[in-house]
Amino acid sequence: MRQFYSFDLLALVFSLGCLPLMWLVVLPSNNQWYSLAGILVIWVLIVPNKFCHYRVVIAVFVLSFLWSTAYSKQYLTNTIPYIDKTVIVQAKVTSLNTHEQFTQSSSYYIKFDIFNIDNYPLASTIPISVYWEQPDMPMAGQDWQLKLKTKVVPSYLNQGGFDSQRFSITNRNLLTAKVVSAKLLSAEYNIKQKVVNQALLYINLFSYRDILLALAFGDRSHIDNDNRHIMLQTGVAHLMAISGMHIVMVFMLCSFICKLALFFVSQRFIYYSIPVVFGWLGAFFYAWLTGLNPPALRAIVALSVWIYLRFQNYQISSWQKINRIIAALLLFDPLMILSDSFWLSCYAVLSLLFLYEWLPLPKFMQRQKRWYLVRLLHLQFGLIVLLLPIQLWVFHGISLVSILTNLIAIPIILLLTFPAILLALLFSLIDCFYIALGCWFIAEQSLEWLFYCLNQVNWGWFNIPTNSFLLSLSGWLAIIVIRTECWRRFFMTLLVILIILVTPFFKQQDFLWRLDILDVGHGLAVVMHNGNSAIIYDTGAKWETSSAMQRVIIPFLQWHNLEVQGIIISHQHNDHIGGLSELQQLYPKAWIMSSSSKLNNSYPCISGNSLTWQNLTLQVLWPDNLVDYAQNEDSCVIQVSDGHFKVLLTGDLERNQEYQLISRYQQKLLSTFLQMPHHGSGTSSSYAFLNYVAPNFSFASTSRYNPWKLPAQKVIARYQKLHLPYHVTAKSGQISLLIRQNDWSLKTMRTQITPRWYHDWFGSLPIYE
Repeated sequence: MRQFYSFDLLALVFSLGCLPLMWLVVLPSNNQWYSLAGILVIWVLIVPNKFCHYRVVIAVFVLSFLWSTAYSKQYLTNTIPYIDKTVIVQAKVTSLNTHEQFTQSSSYYIKFDIFNIDNYPLASTIPISVYWEQPDMPMAGQDWQLKLKTKVVPSYLNQGGFDSQRFSITNRNLLTAKVVSAKLLSAEYNIKQKVVNQALLYINLFSYRDILLALAFGDRSHIDNDNRHIMLQTGVAHLMAISGMHIVMVFMLCSFICKLALFFVSQRFIYYSIPVVFGWLGAFFYAWLTGLNPPALRAIVALSVWIYLRFQNYQISSWQKINRIIAALLLFDPLMILSDSFWLSCYAVLSLLFLYEWLPLPKFMQRQKRWYLVRLLHLQFGLIVLLLPIQLWVFHGISLVSILTNLIAIPIILLLTFPAILLALLFSLIDCFYIALGCWFIAEQSLEWLFYCLNQVNWGWFNIPTNSFLLSLSGWLAIIVIRTECWRRFFMTLLVILIILVTPFFKQQDFLWRLDILDVGHGLAVVMHNGNSAIIYDTGAKWETSSAMQRVIIPFLQWHNLEVQGIIISHQHNDHIGGLSELQQLYPKAWIMSSSSKLNNSYPCISGNSLTWQNLTLQVLWPDNLVDYAQNEDSCVIQVSDGHFKVLLTGDLERNQEYQLISRYQQKLLSTFLQMPHHGSGTSSSYAFLNYVAPNFSFASTSRYNPWKLPAQKVIARYQKLHLPYHVTAKSGQISLLIRQNDWSLKTMRTQITPRWYHDWFGSLPIYE
């Protein structure tokens, strides 16, 4: 009897069993997990023999699901006891110190592995990122005794924004801490740090030292914001992150060097496997040197599996190899399936296989050197078309010049920059000063040429709305249709598929207008829009190297394809006005309303004024006069109404101003929705004010672990006593109110928009320390 299943089928089924981790709302409870395991055992025992071939496949799928969920739950369980604690730990530095001579910054994050807590040795180490402000400089490999105040890593949760909660889970980076005191236990640092110290003597001499550090040691924390922006906009950022391509380059270079060395060795000592083993050792050393980050670790595992299959002389296809490698990776770490980089690398490899097997060039073009440029264009254009779906999923846009920039960048990085860096590291280690300096110089010059070219063509980034995602699959469909010629017999079927791909463009929205309270940390950003145009009330905070505008607000606007027509600034504190200049650069035609005479107001925010926008009326309730610098008490208070429902936006209004509004407007304050004044501070939300507003729903925008402990407990108790429902962005993430003709609905990122088990876990944690 022919065997129904194969090893490759079981590998595929195992990978599919891990897939539910991406969409599970909650992880199975212990009772559910054990019940499912028991059902599996019983089912395997009682299933008739004639269905035994199905039994193995289903058992592998269920076992994979049980393994992935148990692995995830165990990781969270091991982490929870150490959140929001003050502990004395002994830990080993794992991150490389590239700061001592590189930056003038007095504080930064350092990664440690905790191996002892309160004099209790741990069975396995716990990774933690420590915010370091001490004068001493930790080096990789040193042991420290630290007194830490721990907390869960802060994160934002918004549509279109980077999902830092999923990223933290995937990269085992849930814990962060501040140092109370630190004591060095062992001053000896490891080989990696010695290599870095030796290389920094050269790297610090060059202007592109940030890129050199990223390619040499995988440390991208120093990359200049301008360089980062250019690489993202031109589609070459993938070349600067250590990935499978770099690991394979190291493998090939080390193998080539070994083959050259074998010319000087007696023939009886030469074996076929020597260059392969030497190349693998070189690749593993480089991956270890760069911290064995997830992409490098995946590349090493994949390379190891490929070498094993090659030595075993298995005659299997490339599809079978990648299938087995993916299964091996997920068996090793099921949480990889949550990683964007995992999907990008696997998807890219599958796209390459698909392109060369389904749309190959003619054989004469594959062999003759004069067709080299055609082969490059075939590769780049094919990858752009095939990678478009995942490009939109991860980056929400494409670079229109990426074909050109990659044709320039790939040869420069692979043939000049990266080999020069590897040789520079080698000669730096053996202290050949002038040769090492020359290699670093070649790497620097190649980067200078590259960025000069990138700057000349840095104009082609195009943001694509979410309704284009299905249409992006048409590249795959087109190649299948061309290769199989199915259009001859299935024309109507293909037409129906095409109609399905474009249906999102004609989808009718289920609201007249909506209000989105974005999760911007401590600050405020409220977006009112009708699906096409928007007004923004406050613009979040601006930080030292970034802003809520860059991280949250602009990605949200681009996700929904919104055109900002108006900006309202409640007052001039940084957490409310921080992103104004960036927003104005992006939308220069947007009008401004504020209570400050120093801003270029199109509409002054003075009580009694009103503005009609779309079908909404914006009535100004406060203040009475403009001031030079608007403070909390000068907050621009706006009541937005569509004739049925009202929203009261209060900024950071204080109690005294609440009383003045009550005396002036009384019953007119009645509103359906209320933005909690001053983030729920104890100096606002008086009983009288809440009674007059009587909101059906209230919301507060705060950050987790904010030093003011907002919203204040007494204010929360006040809302609860008056039976006023509320949500806080620190727990719920983005809060969306969808207003229709006669009703409204509430959705939050955590529970309705993208409910995931890791969002649920973050949201269940306390807001305060």
